[in-house]
Amino acid sequence: DRMRAAEGVRGASYTGMPHGTGVSDPTARTDARIAYERQAERELEQWAGIISDGMAVCAGVRTAHPSLRWGYVLEMRYCDDMLWDAIAAQMGTSPRTAQEDAGAALDWVDAVGIAAAREGCGQQALPLV
Repeated sequence: DRMRAAEGVRGASYTGMPHGTGVSDPTARTDARIAYERQAERELEQWAGIISDGMAVCAGVRTAHPSLRWGYVLEMRYCDDMLWDAIAAQMGTSPRTAQEDAGAALDWVDAVGIAAAREGCGQQALPLV
């Protein structure tokens, strides 16, 4: 919004002579905004892919351990960016228990490997941690 406000509406000069000081190209700010928006779109696409992959891992953790809160806690914390207090309220536990669940889940994912965890087939690889 700040970039758009700074652009304003300006007429193009056809004299070929720069006037005043600073940027003489009246479209430079627009070009800068367009470049910024393209970069922001690329970054958002990248983050969306990372979050999607994380959600797949969380789904695999839930498949591997359906009786545990692990997958839900991981997803709420690392994909939904929730605070420990909010996760605890959602899960009906204490914040400390939610943190312990996340730690145990991450330890399990490290132990079986992320590919096995994503597929939900790591439950045969190791006993519960």
